[in-house]
Amino acid sequence: MDLANFFEAIAPPRLRKTFPHSTNRTTIPAFPRHYLDDLKEWSDIRNNVQQLLGPLLGRKSNGFLNLANNFYPDARLWSACGTEATVVRLGAHVYERPTVRILEELFSIQCDFGDHQATVNIGDPDRVFFTVAEPDRRPKAKFLVEWRTPWALKTPENLIDYFNSNRSNLDDKVVKAVSQLYGYMTFNNLVYGGLCNYEALYLFRRTGDSGLEVSPPFLYSDRSTQSIVAALAYICKRVAQEQFFHYSPVERGPPETQTLALDDLEVEGSWDEKLTVPWGSMILRLSGAGRKNIATVMSGEIRPRQGAGFRYSCPAFFKVYDIAKPSNLDLANTEITAYTRLESLQGRYIPRLYAAGTTWRSLKILVMEDCGETAYDENMSKELWSQARKAIVAFHRLGAIHGDIRIDNFAIAKGSIRVIDLGLCRQGTLAEQAAELAGFDRMERVWEVERESDVEE
Repeated sequence: MDLANFFEAIAPPRLRKTFPHSTNRTTIPAFPRHYLDDLKEWSDIRNNVQQLLGPLLGRKSNGFLNLANNFYPDARLWSACGTEATVVRLGAHVYERPTVRILEELFSIQCDFGDHQATVNIGDPDRVFFTVAEPDRRPKAKFLVEWRTPWALKTPENLIDYFNSNRSNLDDKVVKAVSQLYGYMTFNNLVYGGLCNYEALYLFRRTGDSGLEVSPPFLYSDRSTQSIVAALAYICKRVAQEQFFHYSPVERGPPETQTLALDDLEVEGSWDEKLTVPWGSMILRLSGAGRKNIATVMSGEIRPRQGAGFRYSCPAFFKVYDIAKPSNLDLANTEITAYTRLESLQGRYIPRLYAAGTTWRSLKILVMEDCGETAYDENMSKELWSQARKAIVAFHRLGAIHGDIRIDNFAIAKGSIRVIDLGLCRQGTLAEQAAELAGFDRMERVWEVERESDVEE
């Protein structure tokens, strides 16, 4: 099957709306403040897509035929949608899978789409595109797409005029969606992003320090090189082989870093009792490989802005929650409360919390002491297990339980161990404390048995 016939074979079905419709509840949307200019038109995007794929319409591949033969059963089944999750599932089938197949067959690009946990990224964008790296390394997002349902986001006739006229209204759904997307693009140093409600896809491109251009809409009814799949294939090829990085508007740091700043502070501390840190004049430079679960955790450095009149820097760990989701906001607030309540344990049994606050009203960031590497079976010792148990007992003496005791919720540095990840920490009864300590003891015994077994072998 050639590419021209492949485009016809994967024409997306009309979305069938089921009842009742539902939408995802979010908190206050991303608020870029002075970091975003008015939207402008990305005028040549359709020509760019045509120039890339037009000459290739006659290219044949068995991969096209295989996907086309299995396309419509699931497309028809999943076209009945009543929630954002079901719309995203349909979009993954009718837009993402054909895009990946085109990139693999025509350009030999090994890639995929996934949810935000598939890559190391700041925040929780709905879908991320990435190239397949080494098997033991989590890839970085190179392009992302925010999704809405067509009934929750009815795109205006002229998106540019509408956004520029209404951008101060943060309750407007279009303003909220564009601002959220721009936030994710900026937090992750990405040039390109997409906003899709299944019926229309808008592609966005960052320009300069604070510019943002948007394409005309690619519609689900468009075909061939004007289709949504063609537009995605063009952008994804570009980010895979040419360019996906764009500097943060906060500071032009090294390409492998993400630079953030705290706009609104809840905790203002210091890494040195003799220093009063001017947090409003500090930047957070995230540069470590990081890990992603509910929050993104990365290592990096706290450093002053140019001209801040403060010359001290400090290594740190950063825990970043995307608070567009109410459940994440609750976890972040719980963790900050736990650090405040357990202040006497900071620096000994738990990391020191240097600062906490929000950026763009979209991310809540905990700035913490760098406590070394995550614990695992091979780097634990009998002495470290003993220290870890003392830490749990210290929690209990203050009336708290950690709530999620497992080996990777400890960190090791210079022969000492700290308890980390306090997102589930809370007041605990004596019975709950006893159960938590018993669970810890069982975990240690399993480690001892496995170590003895390894020695015997």
